[in-house]
Amino acid sequence: MTKIIKIDDMEIEFEKQNPESSCKWCVYVRVRKKDNDRLLFMFKTNHKPYTRFTYNTGNTVANSSKTLKDILGNTMDSIEDLRSLEKDLKEEK
Repeated sequence: MTKIIKIDDMEIEFEKQNPESSCKWCVYVRVRKKDNDRLLFMFKTNHKPYTRFTYNTGNTVANSSKTLKDILGNTMDSIEDLRSLEKDLKEEK
């Protein structure tokens, strides 16, 4: 059974490791509830992590560039960086 945890904030970090490391990627999931910060998970893998940005309409769940913009808007320094990243992601498909 899946455990559901209610939190105030969450941060997900994708970290590419140097070639001498024991793995190629680390993914960190940090959460905050009230005044408590905690590293909830740290995943180590040699496979590049996959991400999906979706939107639930109530009837269907579909890929969403708006969700991508909403999430990445918190991390990008400017809208130009976001547009450039979105263009790069489309070209990779």
